[in-house]
Amino acid sequence: MNSRTRVILLAGLTLFASTCLSAPSSAQKSETAALSAKINDLSRAGKYAEAVALAQGQVESLEKKYGPAHRDVGAALNNLAQLYGSQGRDADAEPLSRRAIAILEKTTGAGSPEIAAALNNLAALYQRQERYAEAEPLFKRALAIRERSLGSGHPDVAQSLNNLGTHYEKQGRHDDSRPLFRRALAI
Repeated sequence: MNSRTRVILLAGLTLFASTCLSAPSSAQKSETAALSAKINDLSRAGKYAEAVALAQGQVESLEKKYGPAHRDVGAALNNLAQLYGSQGRDADAEPLSRRAIAILEKTTGAGSPEIAAALNNLAALYQRQERYAEAEPLFKRALAIRERSLGSGHPDVAQSLNNLGTHYEKQGRHDDSRPLFRRALAI
């Protein structure tokens, strides 16, 4: 698997995981979920300007409805950060990712599987910037959370194994990446 394929796979898995985080907890679940699905469809179609506008509106709407520190706001911020990252707007994405993680840690707990996708997204941003020392602990934490909460055979664990393995590959750490890729493929 070449580096470009791994990056595409990582981006797709990360977007999928972040989509799972966007499921709201309120009575307006279907409306929020429908908007999240539309945002993801626009993003997949490369219509980033439209997706970002909707995602920004979603964050604003959820903040007005629930306040700035609600779980759904954290999930929406994570999705908006992912959109910015997809456009190479890392300077816009990073503070949103950090804020999303802080909100999700407070609302779901530091060991909740919901936070793993946000950790992976921020780690991927650091990895793109070759900030490997900052990315690695985030990838490891996401993996540990998923293994502990979901079990070692869960597909999300495979995603985290792949993310950490890819991280090692980008640094030429082949001996570290191989066992991670083997475990991910076995799942």
